[in-house]
Amino acid sequence: MKRMLHNREANSEYLPVFTGPDFPLARRGIAAIHDASLEVLANTGFRFVSETALQIFKAHGFRIEGQRVYFTERQIRRALAGIPKSFTILARNPKFNILIKRGVSSFGLGRGAVNMIQADGSIRRGTVEDVIAASKLCQMMDELEHWGPLVYPTDVEPDNVYLAAWQAMVKYVDKPYLYASRHHIDFVALAYGTTREEMARRPDFTRSYGQSTAVVQSPLSMFSEDCEDLIEYARCGIAFNVASMPVAGTTGPCTLSGLVVQQNCENLAAMVFAQLVRPGCPVYYGAIGGRADMKSLTPRFGSAEARIIGRAGVQMAHSYGLAVRGGAGITDAPVCDFQAGAQAMLHILSVLEKGPEFMPSCGLLGSYVGASLGKLVLDAELITQAKRFLTPMNPTRERLAVDVIAEVGPGGHYIEHPHTLENFRSEFFVDSIFQSLTYEQWGASGRYDAVQLAREKAQALIEGYQRPPLDQGLEAEIDAFVERHWVK
Repeated sequence: MKRMLHNREANSEYLPVFTGPDFPLARRGIAAIHDASLEVLANTGFRFVSETALQIFKAHGFRIEGQRVYFTERQIRRALAGIPKSFTILARNPKFNILIKRGVSSFGLGRGAVNMIQADGSIRRGTVEDVIAASKLCQMMDELEHWGPLVYPTDVEPDNVYLAAWQAMVKYVDKPYLYASRHHIDFVALAYGTTREEMARRPDFTRSYGQSTAVVQSPLSMFSEDCEDLIEYARCGIAFNVASMPVAGTTGPCTLSGLVVQQNCENLAAMVFAQLVRPGCPVYYGAIGGRADMKSLTPRFGSAEARIIGRAGVQMAHSYGLAVRGGAGITDAPVCDFQAGAQAMLHILSVLEKGPEFMPSCGLLGSYVGASLGKLVLDAELITQAKRFLTPMNPTRERLAVDVIAEVGPGGHYIEHPHTLENFRSEFFVDSIFQSLTYEQWGASGRYDAVQLAREKAQALIEGYQRPPLDQGLEAEIDAFVERHWVK
């Protein structure tokens, strides 16, 4: 373990700051979390508010008391051993297929905000046009590898929200698709040119038609609808992550170690359940907990503690050989400002260094409550910057430039040297948003800040959007499906 010493203040004790592969949990810490999780699942159990789920556990010999299911270490290990360690999430366009495997990262559109933050900082509810705009940006930006409903449209009846959003998904994007519940399987399967039953009959689940999320209600509970969703995802071989989002101090223990124990228990219980339904179904760990603001009791997912929780969750998942779903660019800031950028970059750097592997949170503000198209573009910029920062040097003989240094010699310059002309384009990252102007140049160019430039880039990308090919027969089927199920 590497150790750095940081002087908090003059004449104070030194505060140790740890980095490296053993942060925040050393090997003993991982074992302690695992052992504590086994104790909780064996003695406290996990509540399944679903008669169907309870019957599945009963049929496999699990101890059940009321709605609580109790797990043994052997049952847990048997289930973990059957989960595929890697699998592919298919896109309508095969070039956008995503490999889910430990150490392979993918970023995607945020999900589920209710508000859009305007250019002037004002707030309004999301619309179908916002969903379409975000979908176009998802398609146009290489950094965004999978779709999500960045904001829920409120200009349609509540019963039609998902139909409207998912219709935009299929029409404007050909990257991997998302299911929000088992009720979407037939619609999304249609877009992939398959059916629910054809998916279920496959003998090999290492390729998944899209992906989804199994929701856990902290603490230690799954309700009937969520259980039914998980059952159908597992039966059809649809890859899904476990959405365990405990909040330290409210829906989880206040101590971060205790919070990670509960998060681990919630993942393990859901994964065991899935493997009982369909052994070998593709599932991956969820490490997206946060902590409460104890003054207002609101969750804070952009905090430093949330980053520690996420990284500890990654360590636990990797200790089981599993890939992880987390987030990227999460901030507690309600608008695009310095706080939003600082928290987003801290988050993106941490996930690129250690994982998780699947990160669908770009474009979000206010701990998942708000969204911004400008923030979406800024997150993509941060991802490319962070990837460049974490790219290792390649000290080949040509790159060491010993001969070039000798040719230029003391007092010379490299501006016109062929070595510079040959290498600067590949060696230097070119910003698309961030500026490096003098104050006078900045004033003369319009006094735009990064947020304004990001909004302009978002608008330019939307205006230049090119819709991916969509078979006319499939588009007609999609529209007909929406029409049949639209609640009038």
